[in-house]
Amino acid sequence: MPWIEWIEEKAATGRLKESYERYGTRRGMDHILKIHSLNPRSLEDHYRLYAHLMRGPSELSRADREMIAVVVSKTNDCLY
Repeated sequence: MPWIEWIEEKAATGRLKESYERYGTRRGMDHILKIHSLNPRSLEDHYRLYAHLMRGPSELSRADREMIAVVVSKTNDCLY
């Protein structure tokens, strides 16, 4: 498993803190987004891409998209 440095929510300031507050959940920031913490713009861009793919216009339902994500993650031995 690769190791990527990131900034925890408690240590975030400025634009990163705003992004954590905007895109985080009650459980905190997802690790897949937190890996962008050294570059808040990439975190914001990643989130917008994810949101568009999962909730944007599509012939696939949200449930279908989630099932695809689970299968891909399992195939790649990635925790989802």
